[in-house]
Amino acid sequence: MATVDKKLLKRLKLLYVEDDESVRNELSSLLSNFFENVYTAKNGKEGLSLYTQKQNDIDVIIADINMPELTGIEMLKKIREFDKDIPVIFATAYSDNEFLSEAIKLKVFEYIIKPIDIRNLMKILGELASILYHDFLINQQNKELKKYKDIIYNNNIVLRTNKNLKISFVNDLFCEITGFDKKELIGKELITLKHVDIDTNVYENIYNNILNNKQWNGQLKNITKDGSYYISDTSIISTLNDTGEVTGCLVIQKDETKEILKRREVQNYLIKDKGEIFIKSKESSAELQQEINSLKNEIEVIRKEVQFAYHERDKFIFTVDKYTKENKKLKKDISLYQKDSGNSQAINKKTVKLSKENSDLKVEVKRLEMKIEALIDDYKRELNQQKIKYEIELDDLEKELNQSNEKLDSFDNTEAVSQKLAYWKEKAKSEAKRAEKLERDIIQHGDKTIMAKLFGSK
Repeated sequence: MATVDKKLLKRLKLLYVEDDESVRNELSSLLSNFFENVYTAKNGKEGLSLYTQKQNDIDVIIADINMPELTGIEMLKKIREFDKDIPVIFATAYSDNEFLSEAIKLKVFEYIIKPIDIRNLMKILGELASILYHDFLINQQNKELKKYKDIIYNNNIVLRTNKNLKISFVNDLFCEITGFDKKELIGKELITLKHVDIDTNVYENIYNNILNNKQWNGQLKNITKDGSYYISDTSIISTLNDTGEVTGCLVIQKDETKEILKRREVQNYLIKDKGEIFIKSKESSAELQQEINSLKNEIEVIRKEVQFAYHERDKFIFTVDKYTKENKKLKKDISLYQKDSGNSQAINKKTVKLSKENSDLKVEVKRLEMKIEALIDDYKRELNQQKIKYEIELDDLEKELNQSNEKLDSFDNTEAVSQKLAYWKEKAKSEAKRAEKLERDIIQHGDKTIMAKLFGSK
């Protein structure tokens, strides 16, 4: 038996029509080993009826020509009325030219002589199975290609040109996007669609690629009927005939206008935002610098006020020291007056009364004592007032320093200013301590009676 591809035969279903029962049973039993399914009929009429019922489930017909009720030729004529392609193999004991002529007219695949040579039959069936399988593959590929074509045509702009690169076809999507009617562009050159923004050299490059059977890919700006434009990602390939000659080109475009305009809009917004951010940052920097300068000015004012406070305090201490010295001198003068007065009384106690000079001296001494007491009261009152005043001023200055320090803490580049504030704060505390030390020194070295009256008991 000839070598056949059993896998290909197994794909097929067969109808065997034979009026000889023994021959029919023997051959159908053999064929069942190779085919997926084998249907049998005992005459042409039964064969026609069976094929009519199971047309979609039968791939090949093997039939005898000479049969009762309907011959093989008559059966095939009926079948050809509704199926032009089913392959048929005729088997007959006659080698009649008339049958042969009819078989050719009915597009019979093969004609074999009885008794059937099984080897020859399997060889014929193997060839037929191979042909049917390749037809099946071609049909599948054509179906897939049609799907791809439909997808491309429905979702992309499609144009075709002839060998002169004149438009021969445009699809519905092209008309929908551009507003052109199909008839308006048929016969026009491809470059007709060029927008003024596109360099002519671009289309020269496209034409050169097409004529040399090279693919062109790029982005094109194309005109529309109303004078506007659409932007497309474009692929252009050459079309060829059976001999490989260029017959034109196929243009496939994807409309990217909305996406490109959106990207441009986003880019414009980004540029605008960057500009606004830059301006705001400059304004913020200016405001920050202005705030820093303002704080520096406040600090300078506070520093001057602190210096003035220290100067006033030193001035007050100097005044206290001056008055203390004057008090000591007055005390010394009083002692001298009292001594002179005592000596005068001792000399004249026994003999004479106080003279007018002694009387005036007593009055003067009394007056001086009253003046000293008044001065002590005034100095004590003024000292307390000045002390309270400077303590309040120092507290206010410290509060202002703290507030300024808090403001400066909110800025990243104010470390130096903060250090200055800390410095002045420490200096203010140091000067306050020095003032307290001076006060203690005055109390320690001054007249205790006067100091007790001025500062109280400490």
